[in-house]
Amino acid sequence: MRTNISIDEAHGYGVDEPVPDMLRGHDAAAAAYDTAHGYEGGIGALAKRMRHNRSTLTHKVNLQNTTHHLTLRDAIEMQWQSRNFAILHAMAGELGHTCSRATPVYSEGDPLDTLVRMQVAYADFVQAMGEALLRREGGVTRNQMRKAEHMAAEVNAHVGHCLGVLRGLMREEPKS
Repeated sequence: MRTNISIDEAHGYGVDEPVPDMLRGHDAAAAAYDTAHGYEGGIGALAKRMRHNRSTLTHKVNLQNTTHHLTLRDAIEMQWQSRNFAILHAMAGELGHTCSRATPVYSEGDPLDTLVRMQVAYADFVQAMGEALLRREGGVTRNQMRKAEHMAAEVNAHVGHCLGVLRGLMREEPKS
């Protein structure tokens, strides 16, 4: 049996220690620039939806600008209005994390129904993986990768829901 220990770069590695190879995600500032400029209708249309001045938003996402800065509230609003969550994923990637979309909780229903829903989500994930692996001549397509990632996120959410249901059924600790 092997043990794997992971220590993040900021806390565990001294000057003489080798830093582990970790692929860094897309830069959050670059993701903000891409989100703003890639919005359908351009940055002006996004600024209007956000109720911002077009020029100010342009300066805030400019990678060369040192005077205007995108606030956290701006980044959240930009992602909400554009439905492009690249900034969120880039920030998570830079910090060594991943993001997955949350799904509605149905933990107040039948616990067996929750378990079955998790199994269905897992089957959908396995199907997405199988389709990608069986048709990979020339490489896996972006759509195949997106579908597999989406199904994996759904499985993760369903596992969380199952644990929530189980936690809700816990009996009280005996009083000592």
